[in-house]
Amino acid sequence: MIILALLPWFLEAYDSELYFFASPYIVNYLHISSSYIGITASLYAAGIAIFSFIGGYLFDKVSPKYVIVTAVALFTIFTILTGYVSNETELLIYRFLVGVGIGIFQPATAAFAGDLLNTTRALRIGANSVAFGIGLFVAPYVISPFLPKFSFPFLISGILSIISLALFFYFVPVNYREEKKESINLKRIINTNTLLLSLVILSFGIALFGFLGYYSDYLLFGLKLSQSESTIIASMNGLGELVFLLPIALLSDKISRKLSLIISSIILTLSSIGLFVGYSGYLTMILLTIAWGAGYGGLIVSVIALSQDLVPDEVVGSVTGFMFLTFNIGAIVGGPIMGSFISSYGFEIAGMLAIALPNFIALLISIFVRGKKIYE
Repeated sequence: MIILALLPWFLEAYDSELYFFASPYIVNYLHISSSYIGITASLYAAGIAIFSFIGGYLFDKVSPKYVIVTAVALFTIFTILTGYVSNETELLIYRFLVGVGIGIFQPATAAFAGDLLNTTRALRIGANSVAFGIGLFVAPYVISPFLPKFSFPFLISGILSIISLALFFYFVPVNYREEKKESINLKRIINTNTLLLSLVILSFGIALFGFLGYYSDYLLFGLKLSQSESTIIASMNGLGELVFLLPIALLSDKISRKLSLIISSIILTLSSIGLFVGYSGYLTMILLTIAWGAGYGGLIVSVIALSQDLVPDEVVGSVTGFMFLTFNIGAIVGGPIMGSFISSYGFEIAGMLAIALPNFIALLISIFVRGKKIYE
């Protein structure tokens, strides 16, 4: 069941990296302004944000099997259609509805992984993020040979999604463990620590979508690197998450969730500064992007696992949805903020203001979060 829960996270990352890496070519193909890169990123994040709390709540109320299969089916339809878009209106609608599907299955699969055994909660959620990192890593290599055409890689995304939902529907039981669904008091997800964690992940959401939305643009047109160099550097974001996430998750499970959160925030802040001080050499850009990916995965896992620790079991799905809701509220504004700063100040200053600064704010807030022992 854990292996099957990994697949939607891989698909989410694969689709998002496909789109963000290909977005300069998509807007050129449609003959529309590059501002649509930020607009579609915001609508995509809005779809996730609006439905992420719903996905977490449905996890607590009904079987995760039906929630996840339905959401992946919705995602499947519109990730395929993204590859065959013909105008800007379709592009906006398709990316929003891809986000809706992700918004439902993202918290449901994270809660599903964390709910199976809370003493290894971060490790199980971290496994999802490793799958996410694999998706980020492979997508640039898949789409790069096809550019400026981009349809076939999105068709691959749809085919893999169909396989994923079929396997999940067949192998995962309706009730995966013996438990009685209790009435849900949503007030139980709100306390000082969960509010602080929501601010951490909100700030990071701003930084993340500023980064994802414009990083390939920065590499190709800001630093004027070749397509092959940009492909390799961009893929290192996924490699960093893939390689370092499980060690960070083990640190969270075995030593301290708060420590893993602070370390991840420090890595994100420092690597963000390094990436946007200007071109520091090909190898340095690779290493800094790997570090960014490591901090990215570590922060998400630490926030989600810690928030699940801080609430009763019957609202694990709802608090996960609440974290993804605030994360994606930040994501909604992250792309446009980065885009507006680029227009006014250029890539380097924009990166400092829209990416490094929010990561530093997340670090400061993390210091005030109080950890809690894990109870079996």
